[in-house]
Amino acid sequence: MLSQFLQKLLFVDQFGIADGKITLLGHRQIMLHASALLELQEIDESMIYNIVKKSSFNNINGAVEHAKVYKRIKNVIVNELAQIGQKIGRNDEGAIKTLESFFDIYGLGMMKIVNLDNQKNEASVEIKDSTIAGEWIEKNHKKSRSSVCTLTAGVLAGMFSYIFGKDVDCVEEKCRAKGNDYCLFEIA
Repeated sequence: MLSQFLQKLLFVDQFGIADGKITLLGHRQIMLHASALLELQEIDESMIYNIVKKSSFNNINGAVEHAKVYKRIKNVIVNELAQIGQKIGRNDEGAIKTLESFFDIYGLGMMKIVNLDNQKNEASVEIKDSTIAGEWIEKNHKKSRSSVCTLTAGVLAGMFSYIFGKDVDCVEEKCRAKGNDYCLFEIA
């Protein structure tokens, strides 16, 4: 049952979940599992910032592979999806639709799988209206020199590790914070 406060917010159109967006009182939100937040609070943010800052666009894969945020979020998502898969089943088509809905509920943006190759364990995913990239732009009032959606990359790596039944990684090749129209992630 929804809290009375949330019911009031829904009634006056101040809370909503749709199209990859969670809004509360006019501001975008991201919903994460409590275990993901627990992992995030244990991370030294300055280390992650410096890794990403020092990496060039061509070397972002190396930076992402070593970022604690990425690895921890990826592991949390794999475990969470394994639990969900036990409850709702795990055929490929059903899993993909469920994951798209699951991603939508997180509020990270609107996910679109543009390429999926189960044989090669590869995928390409576009995220329209990324919450993280949007917040970066709003906070900094300029374009970023590098991709900023490490958390989203970790979530996608976990989702596709689950889909493929194999450990895969995710690299953000385009980012809205860099001036692209959408964020593009390559998973392999």
